[in-house]
Amino acid sequence: MKELKEWFVPWLLTARDYNTSILDKAWASPEMARLMLNENPIPPSEKVVNAVAEAVRKGNRYPDSMLSLRTKIAKSYDLGPENIALCNGSSEIIDSMMRIFLKPGDEIIMSDPTFGLFPPRAELCGGKVVSIPVREDDLQYDVDAMLNAITEKTKLILIINPNNPTGVFIEDADLKRFCETGIPLCIDEAYLDYHPEIPSKAPLIKTYPQVFLSVTLSKAHGFAGVRFGYVLGTKEMVEAFKRMFLPWNVSLMSMAAAEAILDNPEEIEKKVKHNNRWMDIFFEEAKKVGLKPYQAHGNYMLIDATMKGKTTEEILQAAIDMEKIFLKKIAPIHGKDGYFRVTPGLDEENERFVRFLKNYFG
Repeated sequence: MKELKEWFVPWLLTARDYNTSILDKAWASPEMARLMLNENPIPPSEKVVNAVAEAVRKGNRYPDSMLSLRTKIAKSYDLGPENIALCNGSSEIIDSMMRIFLKPGDEIIMSDPTFGLFPPRAELCGGKVVSIPVREDDLQYDVDAMLNAITEKTKLILIINPNNPTGVFIEDADLKRFCETGIPLCIDEAYLDYHPEIPSKAPLIKTYPQVFLSVTLSKAHGFAGVRFGYVLGTKEMVEAFKRMFLPWNVSLMSMAAAEAILDNPEEIEKKVKHNNRWMDIFFEEAKKVGLKPYQAHGNYMLIDATMKGKTTEEILQAAIDMEKIFLKKIAPIHGKDGYFRVTPGLDEENERFVRFLKNYFG
Protein backbone atom coordinates (compact mmCIF):
# COMPACT_ATOMS: atom_id res chain seq x y z
CA MET A 1 0.00 0.00 0.00
CA LYS A 2 1.25 3.49 -0.84
CA GLU A 3 2.30 5.85 1.91
CA LEU A 4 0.00 8.86 2.21
CA LYS A 5 2.62 11.33 0.92
CA GLU A 6 2.86 9.34 -2.32
CA TRP A 7 -0.69 10.44 -3.13
CA PHE A 8 0.18 14.13 -2.80
CA VAL A 9 0.93 16.14 -5.93
CA PRO A 10 4.73 16.01 -6.30
CA TRP A 11 5.30 19.74 -5.72
CA LEU A 12 3.40 19.91 -2.42
CA LEU A 13 6.22 18.81 -0.13
CA THR A 14 9.03 20.45 -2.13
CA ALA A 15 7.49 23.95 -2.04
CA ARG A 16 8.96 26.42 0.41
CA ASP A 17 7.08 26.93 3.65
CA TYR A 18 5.75 30.32 4.75
CA ASN A 19 6.18 29.96 8.48
CA THR A 20 3.81 31.90 10.73
CA SER A 21 4.69 30.16 14.01
CA ILE A 22 6.01 33.46 15.44
CA LEU A 23 2.35 34.48 15.79
CA ASP A 24 1.71 31.65 18.25
CA LYS A 25 4.56 32.99 20.37
CA ALA A 26 3.32 36.56 20.06
CA TRP A 27 -0.26 35.78 21.08
CA ALA A 28 0.99 33.64 23.98
CA SER A 29 3.31 36.43 25.18
CA PRO A 30 1.41 39.75 25.13
CA GLU A 31 4.31 41.48 26.88
CA MET A 32 6.38 41.08 23.70
CA ALA A 33 6.41 43.97 21.21
CA ARG A 34 5.18 42.67 17.84
CA LEU A 35 7.51 44.64 15.59
CA MET A 36 8.06 41.81 13.12
CA LEU A 37 5.10 41.32 10.77
CA ASN A 38 4.11 44.72 9.36
CA GLU A 39 1.01 44.85 11.53
CA ASN A 40 -0.65 48.16 12.31
CA PRO A 41 -0.48 48.66 16.10
CA ILE A 42 -3.63 50.83 16.29
CA PRO A 43 -6.85 48.79 16.63
CA PRO A 44 -10.01 49.44 14.59
CA SER A 45 -12.17 52.37 15.70
CA GLU A 46 -15.55 52.01 17.38
CA LYS A 47 -17.16 52.90 14.04
CA VAL A 48 -15.57 49.84 12.48
CA VAL A 49 -16.35 47.63 15.48
CA ASN A 50 -20.00 48.71 15.48
CA ALA A 51 -20.31 48.10 11.74
CA VAL A 52 -18.93 44.58 12.17
CA ALA A 53 -21.23 43.90 15.12
CA GLU A 54 -24.23 44.97 13.05
CA ALA A 55 -23.13 42.71 10.19
CA VAL A 56 -22.95 39.71 12.55
CA ARG A 57 -26.69 40.11 13.12
CA LYS A 58 -27.15 39.14 9.46
CA GLY A 59 -24.57 36.36 9.63
CA ASN A 60 -27.16 33.69 8.85
CA ARG A 61 -27.24 34.97 5.24
CA TYR A 62 -24.71 34.48 2.43
CA PRO A 63 -22.94 37.68 1.32
CA ASP A 64 -23.63 39.27 -2.06
CA SER A 65 -20.96 40.72 -4.36
CA MET A 66 -21.25 44.07 -2.51
CA LEU A 67 -21.79 46.25 -5.57
CA SER A 68 -21.94 49.44 -3.48
CA LEU A 69 -18.54 48.76 -1.88
CA ARG A 70 -16.93 47.79 -5.18
CA THR A 71 -18.32 50.96 -6.76
CA LYS A 72 -16.96 53.07 -3.92
CA ILE A 73 -13.49 51.53 -4.23
CA ALA A 74 -13.51 51.75 -8.02
CA LYS A 75 -14.40 55.47 -8.00
CA SER A 76 -11.23 56.23 -6.08
CA TYR A 77 -9.29 54.82 -9.04
CA ASP A 78 -11.53 56.33 -11.76
CA LEU A 79 -12.68 52.80 -12.60
CA GLY A 80 -15.97 50.90 -12.51
CA PRO A 81 -17.16 48.13 -10.18
CA GLU A 82 -16.46 45.61 -12.94
CA ASN A 83 -12.75 46.40 -12.43
CA ILE A 84 -12.78 45.27 -8.77
CA ALA A 85 -12.95 41.83 -7.19
CA LEU A 86 -13.03 41.66 -3.40
CA CYS A 87 -11.02 39.03 -1.58
CA ASN A 88 -9.88 37.63 1.73
CA GLY A 89 -6.78 39.82 2.03
CA SER A 90 -4.20 40.10 -0.74
CA SER A 91 -2.93 36.64 0.26
CA GLU A 92 -5.85 35.27 -1.74
CA ILE A 93 -4.71 37.27 -4.77
CA ILE A 94 -1.20 35.83 -4.38
CA ASP A 95 -2.55 32.29 -4.32
CA SER A 96 -5.05 32.82 -7.13
CA MET A 97 -2.69 34.58 -9.54
CA MET A 98 -0.35 31.61 -9.46
CA ARG A 99 -3.18 29.20 -10.25
CA ILE A 100 -4.53 31.44 -13.00
CA PHE A 101 -1.26 31.86 -14.87
CA LEU A 102 1.12 29.02 -13.91
CA LYS A 103 1.06 25.37 -14.78
CA PRO A 104 3.87 22.97 -13.75
CA GLY A 105 7.18 24.11 -15.21
CA ASP A 106 6.07 27.69 -15.93
CA GLU A 107 8.13 30.54 -14.49
CA ILE A 108 7.45 33.68 -12.46
CA ILE A 109 10.08 36.41 -12.21
CA MET A 110 10.44 38.35 -8.96
CA SER A 111 13.08 40.20 -6.99
CA ASP A 112 15.24 38.83 -4.20
CA PRO A 113 14.39 39.71 -1.48
CA THR A 114 10.62 39.86 -1.80
CA PHE A 115 7.56 39.14 0.33
CA GLY A 116 8.00 35.55 1.49
CA LEU A 117 4.50 34.33 0.58
CA PHE A 118 4.98 34.69 -3.19
CA PRO A 119 7.58 31.91 -3.79
CA PRO A 120 5.77 29.09 -1.96
CA ARG A 121 2.41 29.84 -3.58
CA ALA A 122 4.07 29.66 -7.02
CA GLU A 123 5.84 26.43 -6.11
CA LEU A 124 2.58 24.92 -4.84
CA CYS A 125 1.34 25.15 -8.45
CA GLY A 126 4.46 23.41 -9.72
CA GLY A 127 5.79 26.76 -10.95
CA LYS A 128 9.43 27.77 -10.96
CA VAL A 129 10.48 30.95 -9.15
CA VAL A 130 13.14 32.98 -10.96
CA SER A 131 14.58 35.27 -8.27
CA ILE A 132 16.69 38.20 -9.44
CA PRO A 133 18.79 39.91 -6.73
CA VAL A 134 18.13 43.62 -6.21
CA ARG A 135 20.98 45.97 -7.04
CA GLU A 136 23.68 45.90 -4.41
CA ASP A 137 24.20 49.66 -4.01
CA ASP A 138 20.63 50.89 -3.49
CA LEU A 139 18.55 47.66 -3.30
CA GLN A 140 16.49 48.89 -6.27
CA TYR A 141 14.99 46.38 -8.71
CA ASP A 142 17.60 45.19 -11.20
CA VAL A 143 15.30 45.83 -14.13
CA ASP A 144 17.76 44.83 -16.86
CA ALA A 145 18.52 41.51 -15.17
CA MET A 146 14.82 40.78 -14.65
CA LEU A 147 14.01 41.54 -18.29
CA ASN A 148 16.95 39.44 -19.45
CA ALA A 149 15.60 36.51 -17.41
CA ILE A 150 12.43 36.32 -19.51
CA THR A 151 12.07 33.07 -21.48
CA GLU A 152 9.23 31.35 -23.31
CA LYS A 153 8.35 29.78 -19.93
CA THR A 154 7.82 33.17 -18.25
CA LYS A 155 4.10 33.51 -17.57
CA LEU A 156 4.07 36.07 -14.75
CA ILE A 157 6.14 38.97 -13.37
CA LEU A 158 5.87 40.47 -9.89
CA ILE A 159 6.61 44.05 -8.85
CA ILE A 160 5.83 45.12 -5.28
CA ASN A 161 5.67 48.93 -5.14
CA PRO A 162 7.16 49.85 -2.71
CA ASN A 163 9.04 46.58 -2.43
CA ASN A 164 8.92 44.50 0.73
CA PRO A 165 11.27 44.33 2.61
CA THR A 166 13.48 46.97 0.97
CA GLY A 167 10.90 49.78 0.94
CA VAL A 168 12.00 50.97 -2.51
CA PHE A 169 9.65 52.38 -5.19
CA ILE A 170 10.30 51.43 -8.80
CA GLU A 171 10.77 54.21 -11.35
CA ASP A 172 7.76 54.76 -13.63
CA ALA A 173 9.89 54.33 -16.77
CA ASP A 174 11.20 50.99 -15.49
CA LEU A 175 7.71 49.79 -14.59
CA LYS A 176 6.55 50.61 -18.10
CA ARG A 177 9.31 48.40 -19.53
CA PHE A 178 7.72 45.45 -17.74
CA CYS A 179 4.29 46.45 -19.03
CA GLU A 180 5.62 46.55 -22.59
CA THR A 181 6.67 42.88 -22.46
CA GLY A 182 3.01 41.85 -22.75
CA ILE A 183 3.55 39.25 -20.00
CA PRO A 184 1.02 39.23 -17.12
CA LEU A 185 2.29 41.65 -14.47
CA CYS A 186 1.19 41.89 -10.85
CA ILE A 187 1.77 45.30 -9.26
CA ASP A 188 1.36 44.88 -5.51
CA GLU A 189 0.38 48.16 -3.79
CA ALA A 190 0.00 46.81 -0.25
CA TYR A 191 1.87 49.76 1.26
CA LEU A 192 0.94 52.63 -1.05
CA ASP A 193 -1.45 54.19 1.49
CA TYR A 194 1.52 55.24 3.62
CA HIS A 195 2.51 57.66 0.85
CA PRO A 196 -0.74 59.00 -0.64
CA GLU A 197 1.21 61.64 -2.55
CA ILE A 198 2.36 58.86 -4.88
CA PRO A 199 -0.47 57.87 -7.27
CA SER A 200 -1.59 54.31 -7.81
CA LYS A 201 -0.51 52.57 -11.01
CA ALA A 202 -4.14 51.54 -11.67
CA PRO A 203 -4.37 53.66 -14.88
CA LEU A 204 -1.92 51.21 -16.49
CA ILE A 205 -4.67 48.61 -16.82
CA LYS A 206 -6.41 50.81 -19.42
CA THR A 207 -3.38 50.54 -21.72
CA TYR A 208 -2.03 47.14 -20.71
CA PRO A 209 -4.81 44.56 -20.19
CA GLN A 210 -2.34 41.96 -18.88
CA VAL A 211 -1.52 44.20 -15.87
CA PHE A 212 -3.40 43.82 -12.57
CA LEU A 213 -3.01 45.36 -9.12
CA SER A 214 -3.13 43.76 -5.70
CA VAL A 215 -4.35 45.85 -2.75
CA THR A 216 -4.84 44.98 0.91
CA LEU A 217 -6.38 46.74 3.91
CA SER A 218 -4.06 44.85 6.29
CA LYS A 219 -1.49 47.65 6.56
CA ALA A 220 -2.42 51.35 6.75
CA HIS A 221 -6.04 50.43 7.55
CA GLY A 222 -5.02 47.99 10.28
CA PHE A 223 -7.11 45.03 9.08
CA ALA A 224 -4.50 42.24 9.21
CA GLY A 225 -6.87 40.08 11.27
CA VAL A 226 -10.05 41.27 9.53
CA ARG A 227 -8.81 39.97 6.16
CA PHE A 228 -9.90 42.21 3.29
CA GLY A 229 -8.33 43.12 -0.02
CA TYR A 230 -9.14 43.53 -3.68
CA VAL A 231 -7.71 43.02 -7.14
CA LEU A 232 -7.95 45.69 -9.84
CA GLY A 233 -7.88 44.84 -13.53
CA THR A 234 -9.77 44.85 -16.78
CA LYS A 235 -13.21 43.25 -16.72
CA GLU A 236 -11.71 40.11 -18.31
CA MET A 237 -8.90 39.96 -15.74
CA VAL A 238 -11.28 40.49 -12.83
CA GLU A 239 -13.61 37.78 -14.14
CA ALA A 240 -10.67 35.35 -14.17
CA PHE A 241 -9.91 36.12 -10.52
CA LYS A 242 -13.58 35.86 -9.54
CA ARG A 243 -13.73 32.44 -11.16
CA MET A 244 -10.63 31.33 -9.21
CA PHE A 245 -11.76 32.83 -5.88
CA LEU A 246 -14.05 30.69 -3.75
CA PRO A 247 -17.69 31.81 -3.65
CA TRP A 248 -18.42 33.93 -0.57
CA ASN A 249 -14.69 34.43 0.00
CA VAL A 250 -15.29 37.71 1.85
CA SER A 251 -17.50 37.66 4.94
CA LEU A 252 -20.27 40.16 5.66
CA MET A 253 -18.20 41.29 8.65
CA SER A 254 -15.09 42.01 6.57
CA MET A 255 -17.09 43.96 3.99
CA ALA A 256 -18.81 45.97 6.71
CA ALA A 257 -15.45 46.80 8.29
CA ALA A 258 -14.04 47.89 4.93
CA GLU A 259 -16.99 50.13 4.14
CA ALA A 260 -16.85 51.71 7.60
CA ILE A 261 -13.16 52.62 7.42
CA LEU A 262 -13.33 53.83 3.83
CA ASP A 263 -16.15 56.16 4.91
CA ASN A 264 -13.87 57.52 7.66
CA PRO A 265 -10.56 58.45 6.01
CA GLU A 266 -9.45 60.33 9.12
CA GLU A 267 -8.97 56.96 10.83
CA ILE A 268 -6.53 55.90 8.12
CA GLU A 269 -4.77 59.28 8.22
CA LYS A 270 -4.25 58.95 11.98
CA LYS A 271 -2.65 55.53 11.57
CA VAL A 272 -0.45 56.70 8.69
CA LYS A 273 0.72 59.72 10.67
CA HIS A 274 1.69 57.55 13.66
CA ASN A 275 3.59 55.15 11.42
CA ASN A 276 5.47 57.73 9.39
CA ARG A 277 6.49 59.71 12.48
CA TRP A 278 8.14 56.65 14.00
CA MET A 279 9.69 55.61 10.68
CA ASP A 280 11.52 58.95 10.65
CA ILE A 281 12.66 58.45 14.26
CA PHE A 282 13.87 54.90 13.59
CA PHE A 283 15.80 56.11 10.56
CA GLU A 284 17.67 58.79 12.52
CA GLU A 285 18.32 56.61 15.57
CA ALA A 286 19.66 53.74 13.47
CA LYS A 287 22.06 56.10 11.69
CA LYS A 288 23.27 57.50 15.03
CA VAL A 289 24.54 54.07 16.12
CA GLY A 290 26.32 53.41 12.82
CA LEU A 291 23.73 51.25 11.08
CA LYS A 292 22.45 51.70 7.53
CA PRO A 293 18.66 52.04 7.49
CA TYR A 294 16.79 52.16 4.19
CA GLN A 295 14.23 54.94 3.86
CA ALA A 296 10.87 53.41 4.63
CA HIS A 297 7.85 53.82 2.38
CA GLY A 298 5.63 51.32 4.19
CA ASN A 299 5.18 50.28 7.81
CA TYR A 300 8.54 48.54 7.93
CA MET A 301 12.20 49.49 7.75
CA LEU A 302 15.04 47.35 6.48
CA ILE A 303 18.19 47.93 8.51
CA ASP A 304 21.68 46.86 7.48
CA ALA A 305 23.73 45.96 10.55
CA THR A 306 26.28 43.84 8.67
CA MET A 307 29.08 46.25 9.55
CA LYS A 308 28.65 45.39 13.26
CA GLY A 309 29.75 41.75 12.88
CA LYS A 310 26.50 40.39 14.33
CA THR A 311 24.38 37.80 12.58
CA THR A 312 20.67 38.36 12.08
CA GLU A 313 19.93 35.56 14.54
CA GLU A 314 22.12 37.21 17.20
CA ILE A 315 20.38 40.57 16.70
CA LEU A 316 16.89 39.07 16.91
CA GLN A 317 17.74 37.13 20.06
CA ALA A 318 19.30 40.19 21.69
CA ALA A 319 16.12 42.20 21.02
CA ILE A 320 14.08 39.49 22.73
CA ASP A 321 16.42 39.22 25.70
CA MET A 322 17.06 42.93 26.25
CA GLU A 323 13.72 44.58 25.47
CA LYS A 324 11.14 41.84 24.80
CA ILE A 325 10.88 42.74 21.11
CA PHE A 326 10.18 40.49 18.15
CA LEU A 327 12.00 41.70 15.00
CA LYS A 328 11.76 40.23 11.50
CA LYS A 329 14.43 37.86 10.26
CA ILE A 330 15.88 38.80 6.87
CA ALA A 331 17.94 36.27 4.93
CA PRO A 332 21.43 37.34 3.81
CA ILE A 333 21.40 39.85 0.94
CA HIS A 334 24.25 39.51 -1.56
CA GLY A 335 25.80 37.01 0.85
CA LYS A 336 25.92 39.44 3.79
CA ASP A 337 24.31 38.41 7.10
CA GLY A 338 23.10 40.99 9.61
CA TYR A 339 20.00 42.54 8.03
CA PHE A 340 16.76 42.81 9.97
CA ARG A 341 13.39 44.52 9.57
CA VAL A 342 11.34 46.48 12.10
CA THR A 343 7.69 47.61 12.10
CA PRO A 344 6.53 50.48 14.34
CA GLY A 345 4.34 49.48 17.27
CA LEU A 346 2.75 51.62 19.95
CA ASP A 347 4.76 54.51 21.39
CA GLU A 348 6.04 52.57 24.40
CA GLU A 349 7.11 49.64 22.21
CA ASN A 350 8.89 51.95 19.80
CA GLU A 351 10.75 53.57 22.68
CA ARG A 352 11.93 50.10 23.69
CA PHE A 353 13.25 49.55 20.16
CA VAL A 354 15.15 52.85 20.19
CA ARG A 355 16.63 51.90 23.57
CA PHE A 356 17.64 48.53 22.11
CA LEU A 357 19.44 50.26 19.20
CA LYS A 358 21.38 52.48 21.62
CA ASN A 359 22.29 49.76 24.11
CA TYR A 360 23.10 46.97 21.68
CA PHE A 361 24.72 48.85 18.82
CA GLY A 362 25.68 52.17 20.40
